[in-house]
Amino acid sequence: MIENSANSAANPTSDASYVFNVLILDESGSMGSIASAAKEVFEGYLHRLIQEQQDIPDLTQYINMWTFGKPYVNENIPLVKIRSWDKVFPEYSPSGNTPMFDAIGMSIHKLKESLRILDLQKEQYQVKVFIVSDGAENASREYKASQIGALIRSLIAEGWAFDYYGTDHDITSMADTLNIETNRRVMFQKSKSGMESARDQYMAEIMKEKMSFMESRRSDSSKK
Repeated sequence: MIENSANSAANPTSDASYVFNVLILDESGSMGSIASAAKEVFEGYLHRLIQEQQDIPDLTQYINMWTFGKPYVNENIPLVKIRSWDKVFPEYSPSGNTPMFDAIGMSIHKLKESLRILDLQKEQYQVKVFIVSDGAENASREYKASQIGALIRSLIAEGWAFDYYGTDHDITSMADTLNIETNRRVMFQKSKSGMESARDQYMAEIMKEKMSFMESRRSDSSKK
């Protein structure tokens, strides 16, 4: 069963360490040709996070998944501890346009509120935002490019990580608009194998960052 995110890290100790994994996945109509493949590939992403939690038990990991299209933005998996996720991949039925800015803005602001409630110190946690799209923004109503670009820039300065993986559009232009760092943007082939390769590349790079974070946290703890 899914655990309430606002209470699931209540009264954290100063030595505790956390990573918040946010997947923002395109569910617009153009993803229809690879819908079943995308579902399988990103279900694999979620299951690998479960394995990571088992492999690194002193790092508490959370998952939060959003999709954009139809033309709605949906929080498919509310912020929840990895070990509490029930392992059922959400419905994924691409249709509609690409309200990417709304998805990013909504996910960020909801996570920021959860972090405020959890009352963690900045050194205790990392945030990893994984944005995947096969098209550029074209349908947002709540957020503009300038708002999202400025928001991402400010959060990167605070230590948040944003990665943009795209296909079938000018990902350089889109990532520039979002202020995604150059080394954190990847073009992938629009196929199951292309998405698998992109997912595996992303998870390998992020795992390095998680392990570096934990080494630093463990070192700090040993000095106390």
